[in-house]
Amino acid sequence: MAATLWGVVVYYLVFIVVAFFLGAVIGPSAEVLALLLGFVAWLAVFRGAFHTSWLGAIGIVVIAWLMLLVLDFVLIAAFNVKFPNFFPF
Repeated sequence: MAATLWGVVVYYLVFIVVAFFLGAVIGPSAEVLALLLGFVAWLAVFRGAFHTSWLGAIGIVVIAWLMLLVLDFVLIAAFNVKFPNFFPF
């Protein structure tokens, strides 16, 4: 559970810091770089917490996204409540 929390915290910290500091230097394209670096940092947290390889960490993230998508569909069907739009599609 702590890996999930710290993964998200590290992701947002890396995203905000990179987007803020590089945004002043290279402009709006810094946000794309910040997304990529944040994702790599998130994978690094999962890799360290679960003692797995990079591919294993990617697998954990993909399964987590799929579970969140299914949970979102169930909540929409049952209560007409949904998560904010943060899916990459």
